[in-house]
Amino acid sequence: MEDFIFRALLAAIGISIIAGSLGCFVIWRRMSYFSESISHSALLGVSLGLISGLDIHIGLIVVGVLFATLIVALQQKDFLSNDAILGIFSHIALSLGIVVLALVGGTNTDYFSLLFGDILSISNQDIIWIYTILILVGVLLSVFWQRLLLLTLNEELGVASGLNRFAYQLLFMLMIALTVSVSVQIVGVLLITSLLIIPPAVARVFAGSPVQMVFLSIVVSIIAVVVGLNSSIYYDVATGPAIVIALGVLFGLSQLFTSKTLA
Repeated sequence: MEDFIFRALLAAIGISIIAGSLGCFVIWRRMSYFSESISHSALLGVSLGLISGLDIHIGLIVVGVLFATLIVALQQKDFLSNDAILGIFSHIALSLGIVVLALVGGTNTDYFSLLFGDILSISNQDIIWIYTILILVGVLLSVFWQRLLLLTLNEELGVASGLNRFAYQLLFMLMIALTVSVSVQIVGVLLITSLLIIPPAVARVFAGSPVQMVFLSIVVSIIAVVVGLNSSIYYDVATGPAIVIALGVLFGLSQLFTSKTLA
């Protein structure tokens, strides 16, 4: 196996584990639009990384965390609906990212890879970033699993039990921001949300408990990225869209299974 293919496969598996597990909470909390809003801020994060001379991943994390914090803070004020707040931030972030990147990126900036991913360009340093975030998110989920699950499935009971809804909502959104920051090279800014919502949507059909759903979501995500990666290499097409198409096929098959079950 070529080195660049091995790195791509290693990165894809790491992202699959992160996105597959957090994606279940995205589905349960009905926060698909939030993950899309944060993903649109990724272009601005890339611009910040180029301007500051720091690693692009740092720029992505800083901007993602900043936007997540602002969104959570505005949601507490209740003067706008959540979808309105997310819509405003989503379009502002994407527009700012495009404009700033055009000013600082120059002619060498590969916009296609930023929008749709370029997993075959993954470096060893990117692998380190991905698995560092994987370990961090894994530890946070392990420590706060019961509390996050309680607030997700029964928020009123969680608040009555003394849990700080704002703090845990912010924690979850920060984990989403970290996931987005390391997923840009895999599926790109425009397709990150699909990696968060389609695997758990497929897993939900077969799972009998939250833990099973997380496990199956990770399995579905890994299968899709492996199939998408191989398809992109064999047919010489963009890897990000190939992965999303593989996810779409799995989702379609799961719905056929649901139809047969109902019949």
